[in-house]
Amino acid sequence: MERAKFEEMHKDKRVMPGGDYHNNLEAYAMKKLSYYMCFKCNSPYFGGMKECRGGPGDAGDQNDYNTWKKEELVCGKCAAVAVGAGIKSCPSHGTDFIEFKCKFCCSIAQWFCWGNTHFCEACHKKQCSGDYVSRKPRNQLPKCPGIAKCPLKVKHPANGEEFALGCSICRNS
Repeated sequence: MERAKFEEMHKDKRVMPGGDYHNNLEAYAMKKLSYYMCFKCNSPYFGGMKECRGGPGDAGDQNDYNTWKKEELVCGKCAAVAVGAGIKSCPSHGTDFIEFKCKFCCSIAQWFCWGNTHFCEACHKKQCSGDYVSRKPRNQLPKCPGIAKCPLKVKHPANGEEFALGCSICRNS
């Protein structure tokens, strides 16, 4: 219910008078939100909206939880530790506030899908609208203009790889 409130699902017309879920925000949240058990730490975590569950290589509308390899279901904290490059832990804040670059461009990620892929808002919108950036070969992804012109202003691997930017609290201080 906390996530439903954070996502402002209580404002959706489907939970308003006349909607299919009127006075039943919990049922609507259960229909829309995906939660998984982390393979690494065995803690439950929010894995995104159910409509996003079609991962790379899937049909895009594949929503059967049982088709996932359990090793792919990793929470954000464990993903920060597991990602191959970047600043994965903060001496002051641990792994709780680690930011990632979008896997597909030079922007800060706001979305974490499939337990292994970070998207910025623009790339996530493309993915959800059928322009599957996750299926594009690396040579078709935007090229970083170099550290001097990169919006992130940090040296990072080529787009197509995961990269941890470090602690958002410290970065914003």
